[in-house]
Amino acid sequence: MSSPIPVRVTEARLAARTEAAEMGVTRDQISDLVETFYGHVRSDDLLGPVFARAIPGDWGPHLETMKSFWSALVFHDGGYAGRPMPAHVKLKPQISPGHFERWLGLFDLTLDEIGATPAAKAAFLERANRIAASFQAHLFYDPYANA
Repeated sequence: MSSPIPVRVTEARLAARTEAAEMGVTRDQISDLVETFYGHVRSDDLLGPVFARAIPGDWGPHLETMKSFWSALVFHDGGYAGRPMPAHVKLKPQISPGHFERWLGLFDLTLDEIGATPAAKAAFLERANRIAASFQAHLFYDPYANA
């Protein structure tokens, strides 16, 4: 019987885990964040229909993917290796920058609801804003718009 191979913990990964612990972020909190947030998204008048068309059936796999995504961002655990942009490019005809504003507003509200510490809320919102800005730049930026 062989012993399991230990997982190599890099300095960056250890630092991320330490920072998360200091902010009070746990995997359970990330699960609560994702479940609560997407509950709001699904019932939202603007976002709900877009997500219902994109995820018409079982939401379980999407929620698990989002938990892996946020865990990877927070803990640097390598648990997410997806490519989110292609899925969002398919939605371009249905979305506008206003959708991202609503998404960020619901995310902010959800962080308050789940009791995120001020440091955790700031860290999550900083990442969410970067994600939204990146997606919007990719989806909506037109270098010739003001030429």
